[in-house]
Amino acid sequence: MRLYTFLLMLGWLTHTAPAQESRWTAKVLLATEHGMGGAAIGDLDLASSGNEVVAVNSAGEVWMARRAADGWRSERIHQGDGELIMCAIGDLDPRRAGNEFVGVGMVRGAESLDGPGQVLMLAKDGSEWTATRVFEDSHMIHGVAVGDVSSRTAGNEIVACGFNHRVTLLSRSGEQWQHEVVYVGNDRMKIAAVADVLPERDGLEIVVSGSDGNVVLLWEGRLGWKHETIYSDPAGQSRVACGVAGVLIGGDKGKVTLAQRKGGRWTAECLARDSGKIRGVAIADVDHHLQGAEMYACGYSQDVTQLVLGTDGLWQSNTIFTAARPLHHLVAGELDASHPGPELVTCGHGGRLIALFPQVTK
Repeated sequence: MRLYTFLLMLGWLTHTAPAQESRWTAKVLLATEHGMGGAAIGDLDLASSGNEVVAVNSAGEVWMARRAADGWRSERIHQGDGELIMCAIGDLDPRRAGNEFVGVGMVRGAESLDGPGQVLMLAKDGSEWTATRVFEDSHMIHGVAVGDVSSRTAGNEIVACGFNHRVTLLSRSGEQWQHEVVYVGNDRMKIAAVADVLPERDGLEIVVSGSDGNVVLLWEGRLGWKHETIYSDPAGQSRVACGVAGVLIGGDKGKVTLAQRKGGRWTAECLARDSGKIRGVAIADVDHHLQGAEMYACGYSQDVTQLVLGTDGLWQSNTIFTAARPLHHLVAGELDASHPGPELVTCGHGGRLIALFPQVTK
């Protein structure tokens, strides 16, 4: 098993490994000829019931998969000129019912340290999908999140970060999009998340991280944007996920770290190490054998791994899926009504979008 376990000296997790283990099922929702960078789950198309899963790939394509009576159906809803690496779904246009899609990456060509990056928004008008470039930056944009993080503008904003080290907040003003740089890191920024991280303040915060190894918390103060480094490591930290347990962090050297806020200070504990770069982390209550949310990680080792605290006080790493090619993303959400609760979705270099969920072992 590639993922090693560590003793956890934290008190937040009360459930332990079940006597009856889960058997996991993998469903290929769609397959493309090009490697996939990221995926998002949400209700994007009002013409169909429930949530859809949307994925972006290195050819600049946006693909959507939806549940149908006879299984899963997929369609390409956009073809662009530049690689798209990450995406998000949220309500960004109050004039239009439902949610919009946001993808980030390159304006033209493959992922590069040079050349402009973009934030692309897709929305469905009637039976057609329309694309709008809402922001262009000097370098590739690698991370994106959607949420209401600013009291100065109405509705949700887009948080984008990328290879020019900046975190940019995009807000809608009438027909135009305004942009504001809210943080500048020391190296390429890789990922952004929006969540309620600080319970002592109202509203949502932003968590970003990247190649400089710093995981940074951002929030809007009375006099402007404030930030706090919640974790630092010599290696790049390229993935984050937020939940009641804290902030789960995936590192470029294969380390999975949990950061928690205790008594007004942040503490960090290494939970596991993988043989390759971590390229996806998630905190979600997916496994019905366990009480509360579990933690999951994936990456270049090709494994999706569940981390569970055993009765002996040691973390157990259970490989629930192994892909044929390196994995690049992991997300949790409700997408299949035939299975109770949320599912996991992963994708990567193999170009396949895969849903994972547990079944009871008889």
